[in-house]
Amino acid sequence: MDPVKNILTFSDFCLDLHDDDGQAYNLLDHISFAVPDGRALGVVGESGCGKSMTSLAAMRLLPPAAHISSGKIMLGDMDITAKSEKEMYEIRGKEMSMIFQEPMTSLNPVLTIGFQIEEMLIRHESSLTKAERRERVIDLLAKVGIPNPEKRLKSYPHEFSGGMRQRTMIAIAIACSPQLLIADEPTTALDVTI
Repeated sequence: MDPVKNILTFSDFCLDLHDDDGQAYNLLDHISFAVPDGRALGVVGESGCGKSMTSLAAMRLLPPAAHISSGKIMLGDMDITAKSEKEMYEIRGKEMSMIFQEPMTSLNPVLTIGFQIEEMLIRHESSLTKAERRERVIDLLAKVGIPNPEKRLKSYPHEFSGGMRQRTMIAIAIACSPQLLIADEPTTALDVTI
């Protein structure tokens, strides 16, 4: 029997936040955990304890004042703490993706819902034709429960309810079937029936 491979591993990871005076404040202190491939891990804690910062660290989407002081984050066998921003640009969306907590501010208000989903496919699935991308976007909208997906792909974020925007964020995150999906309170804007 083959050993279980971990899809995500935090090893003795520390993250500091530096203020304007250069003072460092420890945000994440020696975090170590692993997520086996094919499994889910829930992180629970009080508000402000570092759950979202841990998710952002995994995606390497940290604010400018945040600095990794020690440890590493592995995506499979790849040390993502050693990757350049250009390399992370290629990894995000394809190998790993994130459903952000705030759908109201995560979507671009001047771009259609369909284009924002298609953008992932353009970047990471370049072999698809325009017609194939359109069909994939319609399929993704249908999968996340958006009614009339053929018509709604031309809608703008302000034309969607909060729950529909959250489902759009889910569609964007799963568009390229990433190995790892990080969800930061993904059900916040969804009603109980969804």
